[in-house]
Amino acid sequence: MPAQVIHKPKTKKADKLKQLYEYLSNIRDENFTGYIKVNFSQGNIGRVEKFEEILKK
Repeated sequence: MPAQVIHKPKTKKADKLKQLYEYLSNIRDENFTGYIKVNFSQGNIGRVEKFEEILKK
């Protein structure tokens, strides 16, 4: 049986930035304690890394 190829629709740069903004807004509402590292490559989002820290009270 041949492998099935699934084509993922390409997202535009504006769509990716909107998704990133929505994600950042959501984690802000959840009291996120850490930082997000966003790497850009030639004007596009290359990688997004999330580092979370647990705060002691």
